[in-house]
Amino acid sequence: MSYIIEHATLLKSNGTTKTSLLIKENKIEFMKSSLNNYRFIRMDMSSYLLTPGYVMLDFSLQSLLHFQEFKQHMIEKYVKKGCTTLLTVTSLEKEQDLLPKLKQRRQLMINSPIDYYIGVKIPFKLLKPSLLRKLRQHNISVVFVELSEDDCLDGKSWGWIRDAMFSNPITLIPSIEEGLYKSNVNQKILKNWVKHMKENRISSLTYQLTEGETLTRDELMTIGIYPEKGDIRIGGQVNYNLYNLDDIKYHTDGQPIMNSSILPMFTIHQGKLININGEITFNPGIGEECFIPISGRFISHQISL
Repeated sequence: MSYIIEHATLLKSNGTTKTSLLIKENKIEFMKSSLNNYRFIRMDMSSYLLTPGYVMLDFSLQSLLHFQEFKQHMIEKYVKKGCTTLLTVTSLEKEQDLLPKLKQRRQLMINSPIDYYIGVKIPFKLLKPSLLRKLRQHNISVVFVELSEDDCLDGKSWGWIRDAMFSNPITLIPSIEEGLYKSNVNQKILKNWVKHMKENRISSLTYQLTEGETLTRDELMTIGIYPEKGDIRIGGQVNYNLYNLDDIKYHTDGQPIMNSSILPMFTIHQGKLININGEITFNPGIGEECFIPISGRFISHQISL
């Protein structure tokens, strides 16, 4: 079925714009300020703010969760907040853990009502070419690296690390245990991390990510999830949120103030309504595992001459 979302206020990175979208077979076929010349069923969205479905980060899902616990976790922490894609992370303590941990996580996510990517978290000592090659073999493109003050980044064979990720880059993201160090120590650790990432031209983030927060466009670009997720675009999936415009407040520059305390009135995932003002339709197994073809593909890397 084809239909038109008409006169919605679309949230963009630099503000908002009025737009209409032609939806065909659960894909965004066309976008324009006005689609008056098309004859399809129309939905007037002039009183709503339209945002992409959010991509959020989760460290908390445990493989031993019963279905009801899993369902409640997904609804309260993510679906009610407008999340239509989850980056779920499983922790490894040794290289041999990889296959059983991935099997456990994929088994858990069989019941997911939203799409998901799988990442891993490892201690710094486990960051080795052999593990990185195995991760790529199993379509894992995001690695959170646990850092401590005692880790010797200077002693790591970064050239071997970079070579192991050459054909299929993996994005490395720093992680420091919360409350372990004072802020000045955290800053020192991260500064050293950034130095080595830049020197070795490795796809990475320069700061930590927060569980349960919406990943920004720049973060999604670095990881390689954007523009497949987190964007409203021609050819894109029909994943979006609708907010009542009357409930939205604005910064002095005119940008809407969006935070976790403001919940969407409606959430659409894969063209289906899953959230109506906090009332969730939980369809286990509808979510699909997604894979990142090339991480950091929109980020220009500086090359030292």
